[in-house]
Amino acid sequence: MAKLIGGDPDTQKGEKTRKRIFDAAVREFSSKGYAGARVDRIAEAAKINKQRIYAYFGDKEGLFVAVWQHTSDLINAMDHELLDLGDDDIPRLGQILLQRYNDFHEAHPDFWRIFMLENLMGDRHHPRLHKDRPYTHIRELYERGQAQGHFDPTVSFESFLFVLIAVPFFYTSNWRTMSDTLATDLSRPEVKERTMNEIGRMLFGRARPPGE
Repeated sequence: MAKLIGGDPDTQKGEKTRKRIFDAAVREFSSKGYAGARVDRIAEAAKINKQRIYAYFGDKEGLFVAVWQHTSDLINAMDHELLDLGDDDIPRLGQILLQRYNDFHEAHPDFWRIFMLENLMGDRHHPRLHKDRPYTHIRELYERGQAQGHFDPTVSFESFLFVLIAVPFFYTSNWRTMSDTLATDLSRPEVKERTMNEIGRMLFGRARPPGE
């Protein structure tokens, strides 16, 4: 989580104050967008004086930057958990990654909104994401899986990972409109589970022998 500019973030009181500010700011930016978000509403929801927020973060953009960095920390932490995957997981690597990114969005339902806000703002606040190690590890597993015939040897790791990240993101951010389009309530847990399972089978249901 991003550090406050002022105050004592190491004290218990400081940690509780920081959490209230971040929780309120995430809700405000998520529901109102950047232009519509108001620091006074964030201060009221966080039960803190608005001037303290300005002292901590400088201005509304500084607060958004901290929220974006905090949001990035969440996905970074999840990605680093991928380091626990090993050779035994290679045959189901695609399904495992699909499930983990889906679980992430369920645990952090506002993530996609903050992520999209940053994209709409031109990605000018993009923090260093520290993904080299987990992505290198997953790439190595994927390439060994290609050699073993579990994955299509003509599909790059980048395309493989892009699809697995994109599917849960799109589902979470578009389930309302897609429910109308498909005449199916995609918010129902059993529908979502079935959809993710079917996508996993569609993408990885057939192992390809080496040389095919």
